[in-house]
Amino acid sequence: MKVIKKDGRIQEFDKEKIYGSLNNAVVGMDEEKFNESDIRVLVSDIVNKINSIRKDNDSTSSYEIRGIIADALIEDGFSDVLDIYLNN
Repeated sequence: MKVIKKDGRIQEFDKEKIYGSLNNAVVGMDEEKFNESDIRVLVSDIVNKINSIRKDNDSTSSYEIRGIIADALIEDGFSDVLDIYLNN
């Protein structure tokens, strides 16, 4: 799958970038609230949602991915992580 970036560049989708973004957002956060296992589960959920939404299309946008990440964080009760994620 391709990702259309804000500046128009096109890159291959890489789920590890989602992992890295979430991991960077929670640096220093109490691991009892949000840990690596939580990140892996969220990334899996996010990738499944992207694939479900874009099943007949081979591209998405960084904007759409950001929105899906935000929705997943809210749905899973991590609104405090969402605030940090959106401000990074």
